[in-house]
Parts: sequence; C-alpha cells; structure tokens
Amino acid sequence: MIKFFRKIRQNLLNEGKTSKYFKYAIGEIVLVVIGILIALQINNWNEDSKSKTTEIYVLNEVISNLKEDAIILNDIIKQREITKISVANLLNYVQKENISKDSLENDMVQFLTFERYFPINNAYEVLKSKGLQLSNNQLTSKISRYYDYEQKKVNRSILDIERAIINILEDKSGIPQFIESLSLNGQIKIINHNDANLKKEIHSYLVPFKNNNIGTLTKLIKFHDLNQSLITDIESELKSLE
Repeated sequence: MIKFFRKIRQNLLNEGKTSKYFKYAIGEIVLVVIGILIALQINNWNEDSKSKTTEIYVLNEVISNLKEDAIILNDIIKQREITKISVANLLNYVQKENISKDSLENDMVQFLTFERYFPINNAYEVLKSKGLQLSNNQLTSKISRYYDYEQKKVNRSILDIERAIINILEDKSGIPQFIESLSLNGQIKIINHNDANLKKEIHSYLVPFKNNNIGTLTKLIKFHDLNQSLITDIESELKSLE
C-alpha cells in the first residue's frame, strides 16, 4: 500500500503537477491520521471492554463474598440475641431464693458462649490489588468503607465479647470455682446452683456484660443492614454494566 501511494506521488512529480502533488500528499497525511485515530479508538474500545468484563467479574465475586458474610453475621446475631435473653434470665435468677438448676445451667452456657468472626474478603483483596478501579466512584467508596472500616469495627466488638468471657473463665476466684465441669459453648455443671456466693459472682459480671452484649448486638444488626444495602447497590451497578 505504501509503495502504491509512493508511485502516485512520483508520477505527479514527474508530470510536473506540483500543486496536485501537495494536495495529494496532504490528503494522504489526513488519511493516515484518520487511520491512526480509528486504530486508537478500536484499541481503547478493546481495553474498555476488557476492563468492563473484569469489573463485572470482580463485582459478582464481591456479592458472593457479601452473601457468605451475611450468613456468618446472621449466626452471630442469633447467638447474641439468645445471650441477651439468658442474661436477663440470670438477673432474675440471682434475686430468687430457689432457682431451677437446669435453667440456670442452660442460661450460664449461653452467657459464656462467644463467637469468632472470620469474614470472607477474597474478592475485595483482588479489587484492592487492581487499585480499587471501578467505573462508579461512589460504589468504590462504599465497598472500601464496608471492608476497611465497618467490618473491622464490628469485629473488634465481637472480640470484646470473647475477651470478656475469657476473663470470666480465667478468674479462678470468681465463677469457675462454682463450676464442676465446663464444655465451652456446650455444657456446664454447677456444684451448688443455690449458692448465695455464686449468685453474687454472677451478678457482679452480668451488669457490665449486659451492656457489652447489647452494644455488640446493635452494631451487628446495623452492619448486617449495611451488608444487604451494599449487595443491592452492587446488583444495581451490575445491571447498568451488563
């Protein structure tokens, strides 16, 4: 093709048609520029298409992770709600002279149960490795806030519950001295369920723990709502991308 154009220019020069030569040369330059622009546009389109495909894939993976996270959060919320009821029961028990041993032991198990939160963040790590590059900047901010701030905040609150319970169990001069056997998150056997000193020990731990548990439960519910809201936002974004 280049040889063809060169031959035309050479013929024009040989025939002394200088003005036509320059017009033709300018036209040739314009055609070359247009060709380059078209090539660049095609290349940009291909790159945009690849980026869009990658974005759709990553966002689908983030949704999958969020849904897994929601299942874990639901389980923890259920346990914190059960514990909330058991703590209220225990506060009533310690004010009575005679209480049911089975009920006391059951509520003690729930009181001393804790969970560990292992969030699923694989897709977000992939997104971060790509520089958090999404076409929707507002959605990028929401995803980043969920994982880098809100998730860490609620995890700290869950860890506070664990530390509080471990402190109770490690205090040999406290509640453990009244326990015959203990299977963590399973079963408790109380030596003397009507022991007045046991009631005092239980009461001394219950008040601060009650507030801690309710605070954690409130944060978990809000975080779960945020999880569902983020899923909705990402699903909406995927519809616009697809």
